[in-house]
Amino acid sequence: MGTDDQASPAIPPERSSAFPTTQWSMVLKAGARLDQQAHDALEALCRNYWYPLYVFARREGRDHHEAEDSIQEYMAELLSADGIERARPERGRFRTFLLTGLRNFLTDKWRRTQAQKRGGGQNVVSLAISEAGERYCPEPRDTALTPEQSFDRNWALGLIDRAVSDVRAEYQRGQRGTVFDALAPMVWGNVRPNSFELEAARLGMTVPAFTVALHRARRRLGERLRSLVAETVAEPSEVDAELRHLVSAISDSSTGS
Repeated sequence: MGTDDQASPAIPPERSSAFPTTQWSMVLKAGARLDQQAHDALEALCRNYWYPLYVFARREGRDHHEAEDSIQEYMAELLSADGIERARPERGRFRTFLLTGLRNFLTDKWRRTQAQKRGGGQNVVSLAISEAGERYCPEPRDTALTPEQSFDRNWALGLIDRAVSDVRAEYQRGQRGTVFDALAPMVWGNVRPNSFELEAARLGMTVPAFTVALHRARRRLGERLRSLVAETVAEPSEVDAELRHLVSAISDSSTGS
């Protein structure tokens, strides 16, 4: 097995035909007057990427209920008729837009009473925030990370989790879920020398066949991750820089730098 098979999954070159025009780029093109399709795209993005905002609010010192209320209210304001144009600090990456908008929201709106913040009839987007406290509590606390760095780390981890989940679903549809479950722990990072022999034998595969399967899984995960990142930037040219930033966000947190 060559060293290429043991490396982290390479991100394949971008295919211009694969760049989505139905997510953040669509929202930006729609401008202040969102049509229904662009509104639905923005709502889907908010539903997928609210949790890093919750982590940011918690790391800023809010308790669960304060963070829950503020994120729900921020999302409701964002999805209101003119909220996207009013809250938009810049027409760049969705990640940057959300975080900058939340900072402004917390600064301008935090003085509302608890009654106004909670249950104000503005749950425009359905979020699983009721589960956020349980999800947040087991997270490792790296005190060296700023709230902004924690936001980026959770954003990156969320993208990876979605990519893994999507590819796992593809394998399951092809009746190969067991194969993917064996490959998944080996996709990221280094692999123990004897792992291939053990897993290949367990699956009834030869080592060369298992190696090829791992290479394909890594490539498919890289493709899916690129696709998910592409949904959150305004232009195809921004995908590579965003990928590098997110990989750095995870690497920095894992090394404590």
